[in-house]
This record gives sequence, C-alpha cells and structure tokens, in this order.
Amino acid sequence: MKNDPYYDKFIIKKYKYWVLCLHEKQFPYIGRCYAWCNRENAETVVDMTKDESIELNRVILPEWNRAVRKLFSHDTTNFSIMCNETRHLHAHFIPRYKMPRIVYDLKFVDPDFSGNYAPYPQPKLPLDFLLRIKRDICKALDDSHLNKT
Repeated sequence: MKNDPYYDKFIIKKYKYWVLCLHEKQFPYIGRCYAWCNRENAETVVDMTKDESIELNRVILPEWNRAVRKLFSHDTTNFSIMCNETRHLHAHFIPRYKMPRIVYDLKFVDPDFSGNYAPYPQPKLPLDFLLRIKRDICKALDDSHLNKT
C-alpha cells in the first residue's frame, strides 16, 4: 500500500491479499472504492494470483457491493482494473446510478449511466465529507455479514 498518511486515512478494511480504500474522487459516484493488492511486485491484472483473484471477486467485491447498496442503493457496478496511471495491481469499484442521489445534502448525478464512467466531473469534496462516507461504509461492511444473500 502507498505508505502515505493522507491515503492511510481512506483505508476501509484490510484483507489478507488486498486493502479496500475509499477513492478520494467520490463525485459523482458516491461509494466509489478501490482494492489495492498487498503484494509489492504485483503490477497488472495478469500478475494476479488465484488466491488474490478469489479474495477480490468472492469476498471483497460482494462485501463492498452489499455495503454500498445498503447505504446508497446503487443500480449497478462498474469494475475496472487498468493500471494506467498507477503501475500497481488495484481494482476500482464504481457504483452507478440511474437517478440522482442526495447524500449529506449534496446531489450526486451520474452523467452517463448507460455509458462509460469516464470522463466525469471531478469536484474536490472536503476531507470531513470523505471521511464521513468512509465511516458509513466501514459500519455497513461490519453489518454486511448479517445480511448475506
């Protein structure tokens, strides 16, 4: 994981092979997160081991999905592993919304629900707003084991 106190603030949960983090660009995809591979020499998706893949796809993604659905009722999820800007294995979980959502008095509007999530508007949200989202996702993840379907 990036050894940076700023990014450490966004850690939601640590797993055996991955760390789940809140993405600092929450607008317009409230609940957007990424999973960062713990293994230092993992660069791209083709470097992913079987165990890393199983944990990512069968544990982390479903837990995240339940938590974000409980909080924000997203309609679907985009899952992306590109490793273009950051040359380390990580996966983005982007919740998508057909209709606007109002969260903490801020309106979130998915600009192109049926299309690619990028490009998108990227206004910077205050740190306290981001940490509130993180806390809510942490709590929903803790509660998600009670609601497995």
